[in-house]
Amino acid sequence: MIIGWLRLAGCIFFAALAGCSSLPDKTKIPTANTSQQIYFIYREWHTSILLPANMVRSHSKVIGHEAAGQQFVRIGWGDGDYFTGKSKSFGTATRALFISRYSALQVLTYTQAPFNEIPAETRVPIAITDKGLRQLIRYIDNSFVRDDKGQLIPLPAYGEGVGHFYLAEGEYGLFSNCNTWSSRALQAAGLPVRSRLQLTAQSVFEQARAISDYQISQGRIPASQ
Repeated sequence: MIIGWLRLAGCIFFAALAGCSSLPDKTKIPTANTSQQIYFIYREWHTSILLPANMVRSHSKVIGHEAAGQQFVRIGWGDGDYFTGKSKSFGTATRALFISRYSALQVLTYTQAPFNEIPAETRVPIAITDKGLRQLIRYIDNSFVRDDKGQLIPLPAYGEGVGHFYLAEGEYGLFSNCNTWSSRALQAAGLPVRSRLQLTAQSVFEQARAISDYQISQGRIPASQ
């Protein structure tokens, strides 16, 4: 059964990816009043957003407490069972594409800059406006499920040094995975990123890198980052 699912997933996956490679329109990349900076990160099949903790403390109505005493906060979204580490089996990863039971948000915090542990080739700095920052954090806040009292719903974390997990909005699946969530986060920040059928980490990262490269060329971000 799993093999059959994989074959079907492969056919749909590669058909969906056909013709999906496109770089952002440079005329729509923000270069004015971009006083805020975030980082887009990818690792294997997963992508996430890294923000300075002071941004989160100032603007988030949901996870501001996570940023207390921290320098950076990293957010990612995924299938509840696989992402939290409850089950890292091949079968769980495959089933999540079709029958994911719930989704989760991961909140990782850092007391100092984490760039020594995040390879340079897997991260890019991106400059955004104050409005883009507020919209991005609003998008992140709205991705958390809250109970009747407005509180977050924690999920167990099956591992060391993996931060905190919370129940998330949205249904994880083949056409709605961590990379589509991340690309929509970039869109919320006012960046010209495609989200439809952006199913792989590489497809979204290429867009983020193109934005970063252009902003560096325009002097909006120091090239050394």
